[in-house]
Amino acid sequence: MRTSLRTAVAAACVAPTAPALAAGVAGSAVSHRLLTWAMFGLVIASTLLITWFASRSNRTAGDFYTAGGSIGPAKNGLAIAGDYLSAAAFLGASGLIALYGFDGTIYLVGFFAAFIPVLLFIAEPCRNLGRYTIGDVLVARNGFRATKAVSAVSSVVVALAYMIPQIVGGAVIVRALVGIDYDVSVCGVGGLMLVYVACGGMKATTWVQVIKAALLIGASFFLVVLAWLPFGFRVPAFMDAVVHSPLVQAHVASIVAAHGANAGLAGEALGWRFLEPGLYLNKPLELLSLGLALVLGTAAMPHILMRLFTVKDAKAARQSVMWAMLGIGVCHLSIIVIGFAAAYFVGAPLIASLDKGGNLAAPLLAQALTGGQGSVGGDLMLAFIAAVAFATIVAVVAGLTLAAASSLAHDVYVGAIRHGNATDRQQVTAARVATLAVGAVAVGVSILERGQNVAQLVGLGYAVAASANLPALVLTLYWRRTTTQGVLVGIVGGTLAAVSLVLVSPNMTYPSMIRDQALQQIAAVDAQLAATPASDAERIEQLTKRRAATQASADAIAPDATSIVGLKAPLIGLRNPGIISIPVGFLLVVLVSLFTRDATARDRWAELVVRRETGYGAISAADH
Repeated sequence: MRTSLRTAVAAACVAPTAPALAAGVAGSAVSHRLLTWAMFGLVIASTLLITWFASRSNRTAGDFYTAGGSIGPAKNGLAIAGDYLSAAAFLGASGLIALYGFDGTIYLVGFFAAFIPVLLFIAEPCRNLGRYTIGDVLVARNGFRATKAVSAVSSVVVALAYMIPQIVGGAVIVRALVGIDYDVSVCGVGGLMLVYVACGGMKATTWVQVIKAALLIGASFFLVVLAWLPFGFRVPAFMDAVVHSPLVQAHVASIVAAHGANAGLAGEALGWRFLEPGLYLNKPLELLSLGLALVLGTAAMPHILMRLFTVKDAKAARQSVMWAMLGIGVCHLSIIVIGFAAAYFVGAPLIASLDKGGNLAAPLLAQALTGGQGSVGGDLMLAFIAAVAFATIVAVVAGLTLAAASSLAHDVYVGAIRHGNATDRQQVTAARVATLAVGAVAVGVSILERGQNVAQLVGLGYAVAASANLPALVLTLYWRRTTTQGVLVGIVGGTLAAVSLVLVSPNMTYPSMIRDQALQQIAAVDAQLAATPASDAERIEQLTKRRAATQASADAIAPDATSIVGLKAPLIGLRNPGIISIPVGFLLVVLVSLFTRDATARDRWAELVVRRETGYGAISAADH
């Protein structure tokens, strides 16, 4: 039985032929739609059932915000992993590896290494202060109302910037896989996240994230087993097959030809080039800026920090981060294998033909390894992976929504408006109203962003977290001279610096540049037409149609068209502004603190140090 299964899998996993690729490109990704709908229904129904059970135990504000601090370290760690393992990691990174090889793995290393600062500098001190949000940590020694309001605005900006791409990307992917209309998919994700958060609070969100993490890690590991099975689980044999794959070599040849570099590479050398850096991330300064934003931004992401307050003490918070790193590490190692396996078994041409960003690499690999397109087994596995991806998106969005709603309700309403005086019922009601507001904004913007490139918002979220939240948080915890004025200016200035730099970066759409590129393509087509013999009527017809389509695109753009901030071209070349905005955030806090005086911050320093290191005198999340 085992021998026959292995033989069958090995036969199904051979590199696809050109006719198979052509068939895959022409058809839909899924033939048996009913399987996909059933799988999605099963996932949604199970999470809604969990939400209903969790909502019955929500009685206080502590229950809603942090589950009363009653979640164990292992469970909380798995929930952190579920909160952190977004569609960008599972779908995006695997796709980048399938298309660009080694460079795609850098994202996964950055995502994983980001938890080291959280473990070393953030987790234990934040939990020892025993609060709900970043604003609660900051007011341990800074002015109450102003700090609460400013930190809440920054946290909401980060949450929305990270949430909207998740919703948009999820809607596009679900539409490509199962044919659900974009607007319906966006509203579905938004409706589910509102049910999870508004009804179930942190307890329901935690269980959804735990189940999603378990499904994602299990599905990734299963794909690794299927991918390695034909090679007898010998990793060197698998990587050697990737290097010698004609599909991989042909794809790398097209990339190096487009870049005009390494033109002399051929055969096996092209395969080895796939395992070297530089096919995608070929700008060192850009890579450094991206790495800074990923590593430092995670340490101040509101939805990640909020999970540190759901355990009973600082030791449990530290253990939670360790469990999270274990789950994330296992999943990331599996995703690396999935990316290379997709390049070998599926091929970059098919992956890019269905989604140019490569986001369908993992689902297409699942389909290829279990029977291929049109088979019941292949479509069933693809449906399962699609359902897991959908659960991934909903779980992350739910965590972000809860963090943003908590900042608005707890920091702005309870803290800044009510001066900290509000009953549990008022706090929970405010949190649910804030949840509806955040959800409505996120869904509305996501619908308006149909067809737009919103990838820059992910970088913006990390940049704001690293440039505004992190300097204020770290310097409040570890620098005695920090003042309330410094924290306020640092948060506002860091946020404005990150947003402003993104608005003038290559991330934005510049219509005049698009028009110039179209005109260049028209000139290239004209040259091809001039070189085509008059006898080749079919070739001339194809080029003429391409020229007409490109000309129509160019004519639709006015020659003086500009970006949303009035620019014809970007002012800076960096897509990730962290290398500029992060130092600006820290410098603002330091400089303003040096030139201002804050007796309250100075007097509370000794108390903060004791609580930061020992937890003595901290207010527990359940009692706050």
